[in-house]
Amino acid sequence: MLRALRRRGWVLLVAVLVATGCAYLVASRSGETYTAESTGVVAASPNSLLTPDQANTLASTYAVLIPKDTAVLSQVAATLGTSASDVQHRISVFNTTGTALIVIDYKGTNAANSVAGATAALDAITGKHPVSSNIIPGSVGAVQAPTAASASRSVATLVTLGAIIGLALGLLLMIIWERVDPRIDRPEDLSQEVGSPTSPVSSISESGVNALITRWSALAADQGPSRIALVPVTADVRPELPTLARRLGQLQRNGSQIAGGHAWLSETGDHAVDGEHFTQPLGNGSPVVIVCGVPSDDLTALESIMDCNLIVLVARQGTPRAVLRTSLDSLAEFGVSPKWAIFLGGRTAGLQGVPVAR
Repeated sequence: MLRALRRRGWVLLVAVLVATGCAYLVASRSGETYTAESTGVVAASPNSLLTPDQANTLASTYAVLIPKDTAVLSQVAATLGTSASDVQHRISVFNTTGTALIVIDYKGTNAANSVAGATAALDAITGKHPVSSNIIPGSVGAVQAPTAASASRSVATLVTLGAIIGLALGLLLMIIWERVDPRIDRPEDLSQEVGSPTSPVSSISESGVNALITRWSALAADQGPSRIALVPVTADVRPELPTLARRLGQLQRNGSQIAGGHAWLSETGDHAVDGEHFTQPLGNGSPVVIVCGVPSDDLTALESIMDCNLIVLVARQGTPRAVLRTSLDSLAEFGVSPKWAIFLGGRTAGLQGVPVAR
């Protein structure tokens, strides 16, 4: 998850910013709201002919009925000088389960409008003469009429909700993207995909490079000096390969020759000599390290790769697995496959800054 966050953290940031921005715009347009509350009760008394259980059931029914009853809505609308549809949008009625209480909330345009709306709604359903024939006369009594309205600005609430939704959406997008576009994040990932041993570049030390070159030479299993191809998986790795090759050559005590594409690099790497004019034989039998191009991008790179005895694939942390498989498929089409792999830890692998033997 941490690797995914470092790689695609911008997706999470964008999702949070977009969701929060949308929530802020909605909240800003809605502005501050005012809510007043009135309370009534369905009476269970000899006069109402209702038992306590019947009163509780009737209160629950009234809570659903009142916000939809046109007579009640019209009465409140006439009191406030607005439309019944506007009242229906602003009124809410609740009943606490197991009680006969009816709570009426009215969201008005201001404090006075809210108090007037909640009071009008309570008056419309209580007493011996409720405005709706659906409400039994005398069944609802007034408990508390509103005297003030509470103000609440929805900006903070909606912005917080938007941030939470954006965070959840961003995480979901990151997880989906990681599954759709898996990456090479560890040497083990590279080894699994290539099907060969993998050496992290950070672990190629002076004490171990001779053993590594010796192992590569043994894998080549050919007569004469071995030709080892360093093959980049992506184009951004290619410029670092001459440095990697020099490091291998300088760390190796017996002094390998190093080649860069079609040009041979000197042992110190200070200048390059055209490969066509390089005729000096490799008298010490040391292996030659050749820097090649990306096989999937440049088919001509396959010519120099096929001339080598051993292919060492070089991939950077974060390389898409699909890109790696494309390179492997390009090599497989010509009957060659990597026998080893090198893992570069990051975009700035620090190859230039690693001390080498002199």
